[in-house]
Amino acid sequence: MAAGRYMPFTSREHRLFVPLPSLPPRRRSHSCAPFASCILMSVFDKYKIPRSQVDLEAIAQQMFLYLRVHAEDTQFLSYDPTRRDQIIAELYAHPDCKPSCWPQDIVGANLPLEKYDEYLAHANDAIAQLTPPKSLEDRVVRSHIAIAATMVFSQYKVRYALQDHHDLFLRVGKRWSDLMDEWMKTEFLRMFPDRAAKVSQNRQASTPSTRHALPSPPTSSHSGKPKALAADEIKEYLQNPHTVLGKRFLCTPPPGGDDDYKGMWQVESYSARMRDGHVDQEFQVLVEAFEGASVPMGRDEVEFLLKHSVVVG
Repeated sequence: MAAGRYMPFTSREHRLFVPLPSLPPRRRSHSCAPFASCILMSVFDKYKIPRSQVDLEAIAQQMFLYLRVHAEDTQFLSYDPTRRDQIIAELYAHPDCKPSCWPQDIVGANLPLEKYDEYLAHANDAIAQLTPPKSLEDRVVRSHIAIAATMVFSQYKVRYALQDHHDLFLRVGKRWSDLMDEWMKTEFLRMFPDRAAKVSQNRQASTPSTRHALPSPPTSSHSGKPKALAADEIKEYLQNPHTVLGKRFLCTPPPGGDDDYKGMWQVESYSARMRDGHVDQEFQVLVEAFEGASVPMGRDEVEFLLKHSVVVG
């Protein structure tokens, strides 16, 4: 790969192609939550937007674009994991690739909103230039631009912007989730017909054998206890992490298990990086038990959550 292969999509101010860094400890103390909330309110007030200026559809469509691009490229690249991992390793070895996809590392922390808008415009132009992708290299680069843009957009154009409008925050999340679900059921399956066969198999496996039996509520079994996802569903989510983005889950750990993650949770973003010769997955998870905070998790932790969760939306 030529040394300047990715330079058209980078600048001194913006680094688009970025794996995740080593992450801090995941446990958080609830006792400091009020103090932390005060800090957040004072530091991030400048990113708020008036309710009258909130365009829910525009926000949802932009997030949907990033998620759709990442999902398409991730699925396409899964057919040749060896070559995919080689390209990712070459990308991460580039001197202009910073070892992080956190907004503060890509653009900077607590900057004027215009700086994040400039970055997103730059990312959108790069995605447009790579659409449609002409090679696996294009798909690797495009998917990484999309996931980096997702994190910047989610933080500064959604979470901070709508911090005074919790109802709108929930509505916009549901809207882009609905857009993604519809795309996954239609265009995605047309692009990847082999996935349609897997979806059909999963549906058949979950269909009640009794012809006239009504489906039980998704959050409970006949015993009234939470019903975990099927093993093949969990495997599917972990093998294709883009399919979990935007979905809402309810976690009920087993007796004697870790109650720290009990309650609602949702994967906000997902990225991967090469570490010791293999792809290391990192997830950002919104956890109700942590007062809605975004918590970094590895594959094993997300797998634990999935094993003791049901899909609720």
